[in-house]
Amino acid sequence: MSLLLALALASVPAAPAPKTPPAPVPAPARTGLATAAQIEKLTQDGKPDDAIAKGREAVGVRPDDVDLRLALARALGAKARRHNHVVNVKVSQADIAKGQIKVPGANLGDSPLQVGYDAGLFEESILNLDEGIKRAPKRQDLRVLKCFLLTDAGRIDRAKVAIEETLAALPKTPSLAKTMAAYGAERTKRNDPSGGAALMAPVVAAFPSDAAVQADYGNMLTRLGRKSDAYAALDRATQLAPQDVRLARTRAAGAMLLRDYRRAQGAFDATFRLSRGVEDEFASYAAAYGIDPKASAPLMRELGTPSPSSNGAVEELANAFARAGTAGASSAEAIALGKKLVDGKNLLLAIPVLDRAAKADPKNADVRKMLGKVYADLGCPALAKPTATD
Repeated sequence: MSLLLALALASVPAAPAPKTPPAPVPAPARTGLATAAQIEKLTQDGKPDDAIAKGREAVGVRPDDVDLRLALARALGAKARRHNHVVNVKVSQADIAKGQIKVPGANLGDSPLQVGYDAGLFEESILNLDEGIKRAPKRQDLRVLKCFLLTDAGRIDRAKVAIEETLAALPKTPSLAKTMAAYGAERTKRNDPSGGAALMAPVVAAFPSDAAVQADYGNMLTRLGRKSDAYAALDRATQLAPQDVRLARTRAAGAMLLRDYRRAQGAFDATFRLSRGVEDEFASYAAAYGIDPKASAPLMRELGTPSPSSNGAVEELANAFARAGTAGASSAEAIALGKKLVDGKNLLLAIPVLDRAAKADPKNADVRKMLGKVYADLGCPALAKPTATD
């Protein structure tokens, strides 16, 4: 019997019941409809077409079943997404409870991800999620998947609205903060810091006392060159968690990226007081090089003096800084040091060396090219320009 015929017959008045009625048959067996779990399994097994067909049929019969709508939305999202990597759009309540929602991402320095969606399937997925949310407005998994799909597809304005609606509807827990912050971070990793900052703004407003959220936002604003806003967010983060070395280092690194060497030196000094790590002390002296290469030479010589507890690699690099500072910002020693730092992936330390060399000799195209590569590898190529906008 076809589904349409079955639905038509369902509207016909029932005949009187027989004296001995047959034993009841469970609904799934009677209707032949797939369950949400079965639709999920088909999607996970790489059979989205089957999952979509069965999901549409089941939702048509049971439109109020939000689990079916969620399963169908996942299948539609998986089918719609065009990418050379397999996407995992499965989001479980267990994931949410653990605060472990992750969206697919790229490492900084990778080529931007090229993600596209079939428009029809995409909008059908969102429609099912919206219908599910109407019926179950407190279901976090429905809202999280909607935020992910809109973020992944680059629908920034719509994603921001979905994030705002989620924050308004659900309890503001630390795990929710982490989940919602992931979307802005994802756009930033895809060389879309503007989109990332737009998606992070409502999260920052909703969690003003979450230091990690403030730091992530400051990082995004740094990549946009929005200096005063970035500093405000990063300062707020370290005020909220004054003993957190990672946040202190993030604040210092932001100043170095923006080539604000006085702020960077002070921030790395503050980080060193927390960490007592030579890497933070070294970064402070590198920032001092950015202020005045020659004046930084004695600091680096002191760091490069052998001692029972010193590190040979640190000594060598510190003395190379000292030689470059003494010889001059555009000297052969300075250029060689910049290249050594780039080749060794000491990118943050390379910034003051190459920046001072470029300022000392504006005609040196090789130096400007190296500086551009440093910023590109750090995921913020726009900051390679001579000045950052405030």
